[in-house]
Amino acid sequence: MLSLTDQNLLLERYARGKESNLIERYIKDGPTALREEFGLSEDEWTVIFDHLVFDHNLLYKSVTQAGDFFVENYVKHGMTHVREILNINDMKYDGIWEVAFDFLAVSKEGLYYHVLEHRDRYMIAFKARGGDFVRKVLGIWKEKYEEHWAKILDLLLHSICNEFISDQNFEHGLRAFSYLMNGMREHRPVEKSEIARKGLV
Repeated sequence: MLSLTDQNLLLERYARGKESNLIERYIKDGPTALREEFGLSEDEWTVIFDHLVFDHNLLYKSVTQAGDFFVENYVKHGMTHVREILNINDMKYDGIWEVAFDFLAVSKEGLYYHVLEHRDRYMIAFKARGGDFVRKVLGIWKEKYEEHWAKILDLLLHSICNEFISDQNFEHGLRAFSYLMNGMREHRPVEKSEIARKGLV
């Protein structure tokens, strides 16, 4: 852990007055290229990164400028995967992540398409653990997401109903088929059947 003095010296040398350029380079080349170019340790890079994240809105700028990439990854793999790409799994980034999440999940409708893509998994979770659990997994437990949760809930309930109706139709179809086959079966008198003849021998 670097001292406050060391952190300030690091920021003065690498970041202050150069934030716009650093953000542009970060979005274009990624964090590893920048860290290696400057020869920084993980702890030193974290100081620069946090300065850009908390004071210069790096996360929001990253996901908006590379929107298609992040929306696609969010839809296919979910919120945790996107946070891993951005290297912001630590809880200290939860608050600032929400702004980026709102862009991906709400503004770009990534939330709906993510659930649609993985609805079987969320249907199972919904039936097994309930709506509150699914909301938490999706990261939309706050009141401001009520409208969006209503759309997701509607999607899940429709899917569950369709699944139930499909199961019912299958069972009804099987019964109808069995009844039809029984009706078409040839009923010969017992005395003329093979079994009866064999019994008379």
